[in-house]
Amino acid sequence: MTMIPQHAIAKWLVGAIDSTLGRVGITNSRMIEEIIYFAVILIIAVGVGWLLQTIVVWILRHIVRRKNSEWGNDLLRQRTMTKCSRVIPPLVLLGFLPFAFDNNAVWHTWINRVVLIWFVACFGYGVCAVLKFMWVRYDKSANTRKLPMRGIYDLGLGITWGVVAIISVSILIDKSPAMLLTGLGAIVAAMMFVFKDTILGFVAGIQLSNNDMVRVGDWITVPDTPADGVVVDVNISVVKVQNFDNTMIYLPPYSLIANAFKNWRGMSQSGIRLISRNILIDATTIVADEKTPDTTNLTEFRKWCLDYLNKNPHLDHSGEGNSLIMVRLMAQEAAGIPMQLYCFTNTTVWPDYEAIQSEVMEHVIAGASQFGLTVYNYPVKA
Repeated sequence: MTMIPQHAIAKWLVGAIDSTLGRVGITNSRMIEEIIYFAVILIIAVGVGWLLQTIVVWILRHIVRRKNSEWGNDLLRQRTMTKCSRVIPPLVLLGFLPFAFDNNAVWHTWINRVVLIWFVACFGYGVCAVLKFMWVRYDKSANTRKLPMRGIYDLGLGITWGVVAIISVSILIDKSPAMLLTGLGAIVAAMMFVFKDTILGFVAGIQLSNNDMVRVGDWITVPDTPADGVVVDVNISVVKVQNFDNTMIYLPPYSLIANAFKNWRGMSQSGIRLISRNILIDATTIVADEKTPDTTNLTEFRKWCLDYLNKNPHLDHSGEGNSLIMVRLMAQEAAGIPMQLYCFTNTTVWPDYEAIQSEVMEHVIAGASQFGLTVYNYPVKA
């Protein structure tokens, strides 16, 4: 049976319980007395803890609001102070336990362990809240390039809860955490196998970040997958890509390291986008000019196309870097002679780009007939 400690407060509370039980006509019972005594202590402890938590959070919020800073607003939005203050109730309960039990009582030992585990879990919850606040602040202010650093934050959460789990088990079995770790070799090996993808994802996230291979907001195309859209999130376990039809594609981070993928960030940052399209000229319609035998109607058409591209206001004419304008003939094919149009639009907006590209091709195809040339089509059987 539980022994009620002989503190002055405990004696007074026991007397009050006995008196109350007598008034309601309940026979004085040691077991009932102890249960009610512990319940009262528990309610008082939790009430005092909740009250202290509320007061502390109110004071901190008042101070933060008066400063009216950006980091303070993030603290309030993330409810970081509220989450950290949850360690107060178990601490208060630990302080009240001596009033509920004698230190030598069996129940005191076990309830003390449970409350300690509660405290450790609340402490871990607070650490995670601080990590989230730090991550949000870093991602908003310092991470201007939107590097995929989410994996480091996820790793921090995993380590925190791993430590919480180890300490909780050590409290429960009354063993040192160091002794517990020495016997976890086989378990750790098994967990590494189970969480192989998570570990690979973390390593891949570090590589993606250090080499600046992908950022949130980048448009990427991953061969052999349906991923062709904007990266919306990169974390320790998955890369989320929103395709242009608003479907979501989920890829393991290490797949971007193990295989090649295309990142369109350079195109977006340059402000120009390539048009590289061929039209097939029917070789039977190419003839030499009577006045200048060294010139053909295809030569004149090619020069006309180049002049049209050079004067087109929707194309880039800076000539900087790889911004070139060319019209050239490619190796002859069975279907005809490919003539390639190579130029850059002065916009990367997808609908505008497609409209400009279509307009250029329509104009060139229509102009071929003016030079007696035919754009090749496969014969249609009658």
